[in-house]
Amino acid sequence: MPGGSKGRKPVTSADVAREVGVSRATVSYLLNNTPGQTISDETRRRVMEAAERLGYTPNQSARALRLGRSDIVLFPLGDVALSHAFAGAINVCSAALNLQGFTLVPDAAMYPSPEHAADAWLRLGPAALIDLILPADHTGVLRMSRAGVARVTADIEVPGHLSAMDIIGVDARKCQLSHVIERGATNIVYAAPPSYDESSMSPLLRPVLEAVASDASVRLAFDTVEATPESARAAARRWADAGVDAVCGHSDDYALPILTALIDLGVEVPGAMLVIGVGDIPASRATTPSLSSVTAEMEQLGESLAASVQTAVLDPTTPVRYPAPEPVVMERDSSNRPC
Repeated sequence: MPGGSKGRKPVTSADVAREVGVSRATVSYLLNNTPGQTISDETRRRVMEAAERLGYTPNQSARALRLGRSDIVLFPLGDVALSHAFAGAINVCSAALNLQGFTLVPDAAMYPSPEHAADAWLRLGPAALIDLILPADHTGVLRMSRAGVARVTADIEVPGHLSAMDIIGVDARKCQLSHVIERGATNIVYAAPPSYDESSMSPLLRPVLEAVASDASVRLAFDTVEATPESARAAARRWADAGVDAVCGHSDDYALPILTALIDLGVEVPGAMLVIGVGDIPASRATTPSLSSVTAEMEQLGESLAASVQTAVLDPTTPVRYPAPEPVVMERDSSNRPC
């Protein structure tokens, strides 16, 4: 006589339907967020409660076959450093997509090559690709488009070797520089990280900022600094001796130690030197003086990405463009000097 007991049968939509006393179609419509259905709130509540009680979840493979696509929205992140604001945009986008029955999958994996990335993404079989971080000529983007994956991309012109995020980043630094010029700065330093020359946006950033400085007839120098107290102190001493009257930090992570070093040296901020960062991290509000920073409407970006995905999956043959976020100066004490 065989020993052991048989495993429990998987719960199906028929079990949920039987529990509630509705059709399997009604259960399917509700649990798969099928649009265009008129179902009472009471029925919706009872079906959801029964599904949770019985431990039922829709079969995603069957759902994908029925819809002709998966529910996955792929968001490749590459090696981008996730700022506080950008992480917030991802959360907003994920929540909005979830309400429409999609699952956002951010991918920060470091692949050996673009071809390896493309292979992995195609195996995932997403319904849509959010194209924000990758270069426009990335193999993965091109292969996903050829495979019929819906694509959402920024409504800005992006050269092949750059990404939309690169352009957004350049615009933020341009806004940063314009702000200190408007506040009367004439001898300005752009504090770049040691890895600046290796970044994808560096070939575009320098000429753009130099053009802004030239148009305003001010001096702009590029200097490298590490995001450490020691490096910031040495740089602050150097700049104070050279009569620099404004520092644009590549990000708040660089601007904050610079601000601290200047205060420790007795340099008046903003009286003698303005300081501004990029990213608007929470710590920028907690310093004395508080740090001015450039940010963007990231919550709005998250909502735009989600809305664009919903449009793109209806017609995957044409990329849907989302509005790129505009840079916004969060002026605080470190640059609040009358012109």
